[in-house]
Amino acid sequence: MPLRRYIVIKSDGSEGQEFEVDLPKDAPDFTLHPVTKEPCRRVIDSPSLTIKYGEGAMKQSVSDEKLRQAGFQRLEKNGEGGWNKIN
Repeated sequence: MPLRRYIVIKSDGSEGQEFEVDLPKDAPDFTLHPVTKEPCRRVIDSPSLTIKYGEGAMKQSVSDEKLRQAGFQRLEKNGEGGWNKIN
């Protein structure tokens, strides 16, 4: 289910507390906070997923230290047709 972000609209028109809700994609947007019943609006932003195999997790899982502990060597091309050992 997609995670939707909302922001409470205070009586003076300023923005208040933000909250997030997991809703099915076909569900309509909230117009009232589900608990306090204050007016709210949806915050439109780019979708993001924090998953086990995201870019950050992959970079961390193949760090030089972890490769060395697992018995692997990290090599990089030296630009002259050869390789240089990194760890």
